[in-house]
Amino acid sequence: MPDTCTPITLTAGPSDCLEGECDELVTEDGEPTGVDRCSHVREEQACEQHSTFTTDEWEYCTHAEPWPCQVASEPAPAAS
Repeated sequence: MPDTCTPITLTAGPSDCLEGECDELVTEDGEPTGVDRCSHVREEQACEQHSTFTTDEWEYCTHAEPWPCQVASEPAPAAS
């Protein structure tokens, strides 16, 4: 029986923005600007079961299957 698809909220954007190194977040001197999230970062909904994640120091989504998920409704490939 296949897993039930569930949505997950992902934060997406350029790596320097996600790592807090965007010019909107810190000054040239490295002082915080008071901005919590720069304008380059957005939230997206994806299917948790059909997206691909990798972990190094942080967990990253390497493939985000859009939500609502269409993969689970696709027919299985024919057996050879």
